[in-house]
Amino acid sequence: MTVPTLPAEAFRRADESPDGGFYAAPRLVTHIDDAAVAAVTQLYRDLLPPGGAVLDLMSSWVSHLPDEVAYGRVAGLGMNADELAANPRLTERHVQDLNADPRLPYGDAEFDAAVCCVSVQYLVRPVAEVAARARA
Repeated sequence: MTVPTLPAEAFRRADESPDGGFYAAPRLVTHIDDAAVAAVTQLYRDLLPPGGAVLDLMSSWVSHLPDEVAYGRVAGLGMNADELAANPRLTERHVQDLNADPRLPYGDAEFDAAVCCVSVQYLVRPVAEVAARARA
């Protein structure tokens, strides 16, 4: 897979301070409207294997997983421990800033699927990070 080359300023942020400060306080809000939530939930219903292991990247207090579908494992990796603790779908929680340390704390082939809903924009190296996961 060839990773596209983008100018360094393409992902420069207005506030380049460490992410930990911004994410220190829990934000128990939904970042998309009801129709978008329904569309994401339906996509998950269609694509994620029931009983499977799901990695919820940049997770928060809600994962938008369909209520009627049981998963064997739902690992949430996010920036705020309180938000992760409030998410009833998670079977495990891990607080980590992927911009500071992009290495996932999981082994190869541990999950049947990975999701990242409305948070990929938080990554400062999204193209490289997604390409690295695709090669794994």
